[in-house]
Amino acid sequence: MSVRWLIPGLGLGLLAMGALRAAGTYPGALTPWSGFATPGYIIVVVVFTVLLLRAGLPLNRVGFGTRLGPRHLLLALAAIAVLRVFDVALEPMLEGLLGGPRILDRFADVKGSPGALAGLLAMSWSFAAFGEEVAYRIVLMRGITFALGDTRRAMALALVLQAAMFGIVHAYQGPAGIAGAAASGLVFGAVTLAGRWSIWPAALAHGVNNTFGILELYRG
Repeated sequence: MSVRWLIPGLGLGLLAMGALRAAGTYPGALTPWSGFATPGYIIVVVVFTVLLLRAGLPLNRVGFGTRLGPRHLLLALAAIAVLRVFDVALEPMLEGLLGGPRILDRFADVKGSPGALAGLLAMSWSFAAFGEEVAYRIVLMRGITFALGDTRRAMALALVLQAAMFGIVHAYQGPAGIAGAAASGLVFGAVTLAGRWSIWPAALAHGVNNTFGILELYRG
């Protein structure tokens, strides 16, 4: 099967797992299945990554083909700075327009709990910072770009599409969460492109930015 056919399958799989995750916040027909969101997500990403590699998608060792260097660190710092400005200056405005802040009830147990804090940080740096960057920026964005001809226009379209999907799968955080995640997806995608498909800039920025948010939750 070709990359062109596999990429829509990956996208639908990611959206399906996002729907299961949202079902844990918004009760409905899928709610009994919401516990399968995380293992299902891992299975979808692993299976499609293997299939895409076999189909010839050049992933440069899934983003780890280059060592972490000064350029990657500078790109990560730039992404963190942009995201912090967004959080302080623009997110409150966005929350006002969209009817309220992000829904973060699923992380409520971290408030004042060092154990829950340590567990959430570990999950954030592994599953989110590196896992989501592999899925959305390295595999999905690279796959869309490759399928569309590896042109600058293809890169721009892939950047927007993966960011939109990244926002949608955060629907469990409400409208503000969707918008905020989509904006983050654009930043992470941009530094991945600038880093020539290395996972390091976006993964480091993703991990640090999430750490700021988790510490805020911990402090209440």
